[in-house]
Amino acid sequence: MDFRGRFPEPMSRRASPAGVLVAASPSKFSLFFRRVLVNLSHRKSVRFAEVFLTLGIVFGALGYGTIRGGHMPVVNEFATEVGDRVAHFAGFEIAEADVRGHNRLRRDQILAAAGITPHTSVVLLNADVARDKLKTNPWIENAVVRKFYPNRIEIEVTEREAFALWQRDGKLAIVSRDGTVLEEVKDRPEKLPLVVGAGAAKAAHDFLTVLDRFPAIKAEVYGAVYVAERRWNLRMTNGVDVRLPEQNLIVAFEALTKLSRDQKIFLRDIEMVDLRIPGQVVVRMSEAAAAAYDASRMPAKKKGAS
Repeated sequence: MDFRGRFPEPMSRRASPAGVLVAASPSKFSLFFRRVLVNLSHRKSVRFAEVFLTLGIVFGALGYGTIRGGHMPVVNEFATEVGDRVAHFAGFEIAEADVRGHNRLRRDQILAAAGITPHTSVVLLNADVARDKLKTNPWIENAVVRKFYPNRIEIEVTEREAFALWQRDGKLAIVSRDGTVLEEVKDRPEKLPLVVGAGAAKAAHDFLTVLDRFPAIKAEVYGAVYVAERRWNLRMTNGVDVRLPEQNLIVAFEALTKLSRDQKIFLRDIEMVDLRIPGQVVVRMSEAAAAAYDASRMPAKKKGAS
């Protein structure tokens, strides 16, 4: 643009009839667009637009850095805390929390597991997220979270039941029927059957269900050992080991029940009963019992014999 407010005209190589280069005339749209730009360059709205554009770039860069740096959870937590405080002032605080279905867990443990604090508001509470948080607790099998405006929530949980005590790598843990580890413990809880070995937690339900059909045997069992994740051995309270087959557990338990009833086998001085071979029972006596048995079968020495 010259000092008279005119724009320089572009030159093209359009040939005149005389073969001389002449200037191409600008279109009407081009002239109109240029005038608009000139007028806007002198207005404050453009300056504001430039400021907002700059701020947008700055905040965009901050947001990108936050995401790439892994700081979004902190930012979300801060934003949620601020929103909860505002909602409290508006009367949307959680004034009543009805918790049902719990037996093993306490009410405060369930609220904490759901992420609900004294500052949580009904408005910003995400029921689906709270339910998912509850289900991360191994004791909780299922959960339902309901919101009632302006200030009440309901939580209903379904707990898993303690089914057995699982020992592996020298550690004890309470497990459910499906083998879920519920809680590690240091001492053996009362009335929980003990299962030992890799894979025993998952296989315990089917095995113990069969054992429940033979209460006389179950009453004498101290624990069950899962061998090579294929079959079970019983450790009786008197220290006798009973080796069970991979298949036909019911037949083996029936044979063991008969030996206990008729032969009083668990009152004898033995170390092991092997029922792995169908139709056969192998019994191994203790060393003391074997020595006494051998001595009883030795012929007595005659008097006067040297």
